[in-house]
Amino acid sequence: MSEQVQMDVLAYGSRMVRWAPLGKLLYTFSLLILALLSENIFVPMITFCVGMCLMAYSTNFRLPPIIGLAILEAVLIMVIGCGMVSILGDPSEPAVFLKGRGEFLWIGIHITENSFNHAWLIMFRAIAGVTLMLSFASSTPIPHIAYALRQLRIPKEVIEIVVLVYRYAFLLLERTEVMWNAAKCRLGFSGARRSMSTTAGILVNVFITSLEIAERSQPALESRNYNGSFPIYRMPNKIGLYWFATTAAACASLYIIGYCISTPNMAAILLGAV
Repeated sequence: MSEQVQMDVLAYGSRMVRWAPLGKLLYTFSLLILALLSENIFVPMITFCVGMCLMAYSTNFRLPPIIGLAILEAVLIMVIGCGMVSILGDPSEPAVFLKGRGEFLWIGIHITENSFNHAWLIMFRAIAGVTLMLSFASSTPIPHIAYALRQLRIPKEVIEIVVLVYRYAFLLLERTEVMWNAAKCRLGFSGARRSMSTTAGILVNVFITSLEIAERSQPALESRNYNGSFPIYRMPNKIGLYWFATTAAACASLYIIGYCISTPNMAAILLGAV
């Protein structure tokens, strides 16, 4: 089962599928913006917990493999990136860990209190963003997203491009994977020169395939009386005032938490025990 089919099955089987897509979009992006702008690490921490709770409720408290793999990959990438942020501290500030500048792969290691705290803040911001977007994607099918964009008065041409890109991006990825596996079975990656030639051939074939798909799709859509909008199976609810009230209450609570509670010193908490 492809990633697109898995996401569609997950979204249509969600307990939140009938919720107003524009309300979910408003709530998700409001919390996301607040988590990205806040300098208090508690705000993205709480936002991360909210995203996990929404995802758990949406999937009936089951973590599908595709969601777990996406979270794991994102966490690994963020840990590497934040590790680079933490070791590249300001040389004029005193080091709190690995005192005395060391070097690793020609990179000067200088972990300061500010760089360490900033790395943790960036990591929780990123994790909060990933969980919020996954909770939205796992509960909102692409036709519902298009419906929400129409309510925002987004041009019809832009919505059409979004829907078609979502559909055909996964299709091209599947074709690319088939070509890649076929080339691997024929020892197409046995050497550096041969690998470059095989990769170039795959990219050319993918480009040609995309043109062929586009040529076939246009008459197929026209033969089905396509008028620029895709039908929606089981129309979702429309946004109500309670969505605005819920979003405002959540944002106000996070703002108060970030304003009233002092930012913890992660360097003192974690490195102090080392």
